[in-house]
Amino acid sequence: MSMRWNYGTTSLPAFKQVFTNMDKFLNSFYFSPADRLVPMDVIEKDTAYELRIAIPGLTKEDIKVDVKSGCLTVEAKKDKLNEDENYIYKGLSSYEFNRSFSDLDENLKVDMENISSKYRNGLLTISLPKKKEALPREISVEVS
Repeated sequence: MSMRWNYGTTSLPAFKQVFTNMDKFLNSFYFSPADRLVPMDVIEKDTAYELRIAIPGLTKEDIKVDVKSGCLTVEAKKDKLNEDENYIYKGLSSYEFNRSFSDLDENLKVDMENISSKYRNGLLTISLPKKKEALPREISVEVS
């Protein structure tokens, strides 16, 4: 079923609903409230989609980005406790995050072989290039 969402005078095409539907699923009982609190942006560019996930305080070694069978999984885990300290609350020293995005190759026509990621200043940026068939193309007009 193809739907359109209207926000004032702006409407979102059905293909952009993949991320809206994903968030609805993530808000289901399966995910913990902590996973839902991780801020994320999704930006569409001409040749790619870009995911920006805020996960500050980690190192490159704490983050794992995996692509398997049309599914992108992002995992972040920090478990560096200082045994000499008496913790009353642990929010900085221990952290775990896991989020999966499925069917990107089918729903958004993402080139799963060329996904790349970088982590800088607490922001994980994942580039999801569009497949050639999903890119806009110009069709020449023949004159007879």
